[in-house]
Amino acid sequence: MRAALRKGAENLTDEQRDIINQLRRTRYRLWRAWELKEEFRDVYRVIDPDEARAYLKSWCTRALRSRIPSMRNLVQRIRNHFDAIIAAIELGLSNSLLEGINSKIRVIQRRGYGHSPESLSTMIYLCLSGITITLPTER
Repeated sequence: MRAALRKGAENLTDEQRDIINQLRRTRYRLWRAWELKEEFRDVYRVIDPDEARAYLKSWCTRALRSRIPSMRNLVQRIRNHFDAIIAAIELGLSNSLLEGINSKIRVIQRRGYGHSPESLSTMIYLCLSGITITLPTER
């Protein structure tokens, strides 16, 4: 059940879809929380950035009406940072590029374990700068 609740609706197997449908009949509140989670994901996946403000306000209203305490807490956080969230959606900002760079730096750091900080920073610049070095023997 936990795996089904964590997955996105588009990735559910037939067995997991049956579990979600059974939740709708037996544990409606839990199913409603899953449905709200899926609707919230649409803010970033489907909704046009120009319509994000209206959609998010509408979603917050639906989440509050559900009377699920954790959804109320989430709505409060969203309202506290509403303008920043909308700006990130409209500008298409994401921290995925930064996370990718951080993981590459960790790999470089593991490769250069025990070397000086100067050599580590040199390797980071060399590997992430996009510079291609042609050796004299490759000409």
